Amino acid sequence: MADGPEPYHRVPMIATRSGDTGKSLQPPALALLLLALALLFGCETDRDRLMRDKYPSYPDPIKRAIDESYLLAGMDQEQVYLTLGQAMCKKQVQRKGREVEVWLYPPGGREPCLTAKHRVYFEQGRVTEWEVKQEVK
Repeated sequence: MADGPEPYHRVPMIATRSGDTGKSLQPPALALLLLALALLFGCETDRDRLMRDKYPSYPDPIKRAIDESYLLAGMDQEQVYLTLGQAMCKKQVQRKGREVEVWLYPPGGREPCLTAKHRVYFEQGRVTEWEVKQEVK
């Protein structure tokens, strides 16, 4: 063999565990894997935070409603979020002569803030009523 540089350079390999005879991850792949795991497990959502911090203190009927995805009159907005998820649209409307907040849920069609079928109405941050609009055939 010639004494010159090798035609290819070697990239150090990082073993996945001691004595592993399988393929090892190269540094860039390992960095991407670690980043993906950090994002997956390190990013707490609002729902995760509420379930950890608030859910344990809720009365049993509220917990059951959240777990089984149904609404109860008097739920607050966090409890509705835990029950139904993020509303696609929130707005202030006049209903029965009063200013109320309405949260709209899919399906919503082309203009979800106008055509959403599932609506939850709040007064002073509490559920007063909800409706599911039926399609006219």
